[in-house]
Amino acid sequence: MMNNQTLSNAAMLSSRGTSAYETGTQSFSSNALRSYNPDGKRRRKPSATSAMRADMVVMLMNAFPDIRRVKIHDSGIEFQARVRLQGGGIVYRTAYNLQNLYGKLLEGIRERTLSA
Repeated sequence: MMNNQTLSNAAMLSSRGTSAYETGTQSFSSNALRSYNPDGKRRRKPSATSAMRADMVVMLMNAFPDIRRVKIHDSGIEFQARVRLQGGGIVYRTAYNLQNLYGKLLEGIRERTLSA
């Protein structure tokens, strides 16, 4: 028969050294990504790349009339783009900077439109 014992927090900390809270691994502050409106509502800060992404969307829409919708997301580490074509196809690409993403999207859209 097993003896189930619950250990207190202090006993667990003493057996394992320090907790995650004491070592600073929980130091990420989500408030650094947020801004506050004058009425007190908390909002996410706009991305610094939003104007560049909007320009890229306009360039793609003008270059290819087959495109229905373009979405480009900045995740903070990489950029993700999803392009919907009129024939129902979807081109999805990721890259670490917008210049590479633009090149990958051009290749993907050309492949899709030429094969259709």
